[in-house]
Amino acid sequence: MVRWAQVWLVVAVGLAGMGLGCSPSAATVSGKVTLDGAPLDDANISFVPKAAAQKQAGWATMAAGQYTIPPSSGLGTGEFRVEIRALRPTGEKSSDPSMIPSKEIIPAKYNTQSELTAEIKPGENVKNFDLKSR
Repeated sequence: MVRWAQVWLVVAVGLAGMGLGCSPSAATVSGKVTLDGAPLDDANISFVPKAAAQKQAGWATMAAGQYTIPPSSGLGTGEFRVEIRALRPTGEKSSDPSMIPSKEIIPAKYNTQSELTAEIKPGENVKNFDLKSR
């Protein structure tokens, strides 16, 4: 009975050491995003690999300017292009009741034409972004 307890203890410690399947190069990315000094709410941040050989992209929704991309997302390491988006309703009416007309409030230089980059290393990474609307 004691021998089986020791075997299970070794297995449990081994699984914990492996991160329950997370790659040793898995990364956590968190930080704060502001727009003109105010925390950005109800927005998305994406980390898109710059090299085709890199692992998959990662993204998160932010609240009160804070975001976290956990290692379970599969985000790898290396150089990434960062895209930040925030859509807001325009208040206009649409002929399609399932559509809510909206507009992007973040300048294109932070999303479709993003100039933002980040180097992600294994482990924990903190990446803060202070965006300007002009």
